[in-house]
Amino acid sequence: MTDSDFENTLKGMRRYYPVSHASAKELFAYCTPLRLPKYHILTRPEVRDNSIYFIEQGCTRTYLLIDGKEITNWFSTEGDITFSSNALYHRKPGFEYVQLLENSLLYALPIDILNNFYENNMEIANWSRVIHQEVLLKMQTLRLDQLSITAKERYEKFLVENPGLVNRVNLRFVASYLGMTQQYLSSIRAEV
Repeated sequence: MTDSDFENTLKGMRRYYPVSHASAKELFAYCTPLRLPKYHILTRPEVRDNSIYFIEQGCTRTYLLIDGKEITNWFSTEGDITFSSNALYHRKPGFEYVQLLENSLLYALPIDILNNFYENNMEIANWSRVIHQEVLLKMQTLRLDQLSITAKERYEKFLVENPGLVNRVNLRFVASYLGMTQQYLSSIRAEV
């Protein structure tokens, strides 16, 4: 594999931390490329997934089933990572689904290898720390937004923070992510 094979992945990593070419190349040597079709379920509840996934091409959503309803709680696109939280943090079966929303090229990295990098490569450990800090902050902000701003304001903020994503994903997934019905989001979109 060449550096251009990991172009979006490397850009995504460097959005959070200035990982050197040498550290990235060492990490990428352990990645397995996966070309998977739209709607493929990458991770699922009750199953322990042993990898994290770098998204080189494509888009995913993470969702939960609550009372038989799919609740979308995250989107990931080129340059992002996706994974089962319980598997990564606790080596246990997951509680969420990760579904591909487009035909995708992913790079799978075994969690055991990633943990080894955390112990032996300060750049990779710092990259991971910073990306997880940023995700935690974003999740807290999403929760506060649901409590403190209107649905219309949440949608407008989503458009600013995720340019183009609304054209790549089903409207019902966006509505679920923003905590509203698809019908209500459709009426907001008509106003905007």
